[in-house]
Amino acid sequence: MGGISGFLMKFPSLIHFLLSLLEKIPARLPMPIEKLVSRVSYPRTGRHLQRYNNRGFRLVVGCIPYRYRVSEDAKSIEEAIEVLVINAQNGKGILFPKGGWEKDESMEEAAIRETVEEAGVVGVIQCKLGKWCYKSKRQSIYHEGHMFGLLVKQELDGWPEKKIRKREWVTVSKAREECPHLWMIEALEELVWRQTQAGAAQGGRLGKEIIVNKKTSNVRFPNICWFCSGIHFSR
Repeated sequence: MGGISGFLMKFPSLIHFLLSLLEKIPARLPMPIEKLVSRVSYPRTGRHLQRYNNRGFRLVVGCIPYRYRVSEDAKSIEEAIEVLVINAQNGKGILFPKGGWEKDESMEEAAIRETVEEAGVVGVIQCKLGKWCYKSKRQSIYHEGHMFGLLVKQELDGWPEKKIRKREWVTVSKAREECPHLWMIEALEELVWRQTQAGAAQGGRLGKEIIVNKKTSNVRFPNICWFCSGIHFSR
């Protein structure tokens, strides 16, 4: 049996094997986790180190933390992905962790820091999903937002904003429906699209069906960012 039907029959076994690979991937962090967590024991306050672009837009960075779940019902990469969301401080909807990019850190370091501060997770940060300009809902000012995918490796028991932020693993469809920020939804769509394209490309290399070969150590699956590896797809 080949084509789509063959892929769907093999999809659960692919996810099981994928999860076993995830356990072997080291977290890509700018510093040891103990030092990273101690560095963000208290959330940063103030705007004296805040970066702005040449139009005066505040630069904001964040991550979409995600993981693959084991489910016999999952028939696609999208259905197999769960994303971690946090509650908005004003109680209206859910969002992904993000915050200001400051002058004493790289963009990736800022994205990881904000994710630890607001959601209490660390993992493998992947290449940037894109750049968006959006208007603040609380103030009549514009921000320039940059988002990254983050494959979660560890959930911390405590994090700086635990008392004011609740975190929750949700499906892609729920995040899409309940997040009020269009630019974040577009970043989510980009993440799902990239993971789907990576899976399809891998399936194309191995044949019409995705065949899991546990003896092949150099096979790449969607958990690895193919865009960071120089493999790009046109839309």
